[in-house]
Amino acid sequence: MPRALWMLMIGMAVYVTGASFLWPLNAIYVHDELHKPLSVAGIVLMLNSAATIAGNLLGGVLFDKWSGFRTLMMGAATTLAAIVSLIFFHGWPHYPIFLTIIGLGAGIVFPVMNAYAGAVWPEGGRKAFNAIYVAQNVGVAAGSALGGWIASYSFDWIFVANSLMYDLFFILTYLPRSLPPLSEV
Repeated sequence: MPRALWMLMIGMAVYVTGASFLWPLNAIYVHDELHKPLSVAGIVLMLNSAATIAGNLLGGVLFDKWSGFRTLMMGAATTLAAIVSLIFFHGWPHYPIFLTIIGLGAGIVFPVMNAYAGAVWPEGGRKAFNAIYVAQNVGVAAGSALGGWIASYSFDWIFVANSLMYDLFFILTYLPRSLPPLSEV
């Protein structure tokens, strides 16, 4: 596998680890901390998922019409801005608003990462996409496990830890020479 794909896998694992801090704890946070019914927690997740779908469509269009690098950075910056805002404003109604924006930003990032995987290792065929899928699964497992552990201390730390993971992803993506220029993809 090419070095660029390994860097892409690391970036995807970091990104999904950060996202997975919030996913499994959403219902608990909305119900126990924000004192809303569980049906509201479901609606909050639905808004996040709908925004992710919209972001997937937008990310694909922008990748084709704009550039891979700019699209990836826009999605990562959108997600990062929303999660940093959650550190300071995670009450009601800020939480569902920022979680929806996170869904949009994450939705933009995922098609770019998949397109990039295919572009950096075209001769790998489905192996490039399988590698990204494995990295996502590593991120989901690590984020869920760490998220529960961090939340046992304080939900406030979940937002900080999530932000740190997105910061790391942003830096990995932006660093020169860590990945080939996405504008060439």
